[in-house]
Amino acid sequence: MKKLTFQPDTLRLTIVFVAFLLISSCKTTLSDKEKHAFLYGPGLEKPFPVKKDTIFRVENLHSGSIKTSKGWKVQDFAHSFFNPNPDTIIIRLKMVSDHHDFVFANGQTGTFTKSYKLKPMFGITDNVFICPAFEKYKPNWPVSPGTNFAGSVEFSASGPFYYYLLHETPLSESMTMEEAYFNGWNPCKYDEAGVWDKELNQFIIPYTNYWHNETIWKIGWNSTLIIKNNTEHPVIYTIKHIPFYGIQYNPDNEWITFFREQLVKIPVKKHEQKVITLMELFGWSTTQMTDMEGCLLISPDRIDATQLGTKMKLLIVPNKSGKPLHDAIN
Repeated sequence: MKKLTFQPDTLRLTIVFVAFLLISSCKTTLSDKEKHAFLYGPGLEKPFPVKKDTIFRVENLHSGSIKTSKGWKVQDFAHSFFNPNPDTIIIRLKMVSDHHDFVFANGQTGTFTKSYKLKPMFGITDNVFICPAFEKYKPNWPVSPGTNFAGSVEFSASGPFYYYLLHETPLSESMTMEEAYFNGWNPCKYDEAGVWDKELNQFIIPYTNYWHNETIWKIGWNSTLIIKNNTEHPVIYTIKHIPFYGIQYNPDNEWITFFREQLVKIPVKKHEQKVITLMELFGWSTTQMTDMEGCLLISPDRIDATQLGTKMKLLIVPNKSGKPLHDAIN
């Protein structure tokens, strides 16, 4: 057998080359499923994709406040989750700052962690920045007033779930932190696609919103469903709304009505596109104070109307027609 010998310089170059290959290979160790679930840097103009998976990651996110010569600059984002499984799941948040010494509101440094326990067929929404208007409620949100987070968020669970990002607000500047915060959130709107869930055998729109006539959020949101029947036949769609929380407050008699699951059916002619607000669809009052977030499950009565047989989306837009009647009640 021929013996191979290396000169010192050659040996050093060989070691460096092998090390480079090993380091390079470490960058691609994610499974195909994990790589598919990673979502990077959402733009304000592009709808955030609606999908179901066990891990989601979004990079280059910002939430917090910065002092300026004119007052404060504020930017923020938020999350919504839905558990489509027959069993309870635990969703784990890992929020990593670009600055290792960044201190989160609970005292954690560099990385913030939190868990969400979701029962079957239920969801939750959560905020990030603790605007001074909400400090009295002592929320377990990660970013304190006067601090500014930049970095990534990652959500993972043992079972698949839906994650919807309420995208970054525009960077808003105003004399006060609260004013900058609300000026950033007020114009935000969302274009949310409905997707076919083959396990549920239904379409799902994992996030709905109806905030109206509330004291702190002087401009809220409402939701409009757009549903297009692409088939050659009339289709009846069964639409179920699941509220994650929500009430309506009647200022005339001070009665409080809690949102419950609701089921309605709507007929849609062949090739017809129907546009209807959720207030019209489910009979929600427009003269009471309302705070509610939830999701939609939609079932067509024909097989050819499943998947590509129907196209649908939910438009969530600012609601400027209200007046402050009462604080939110949860």
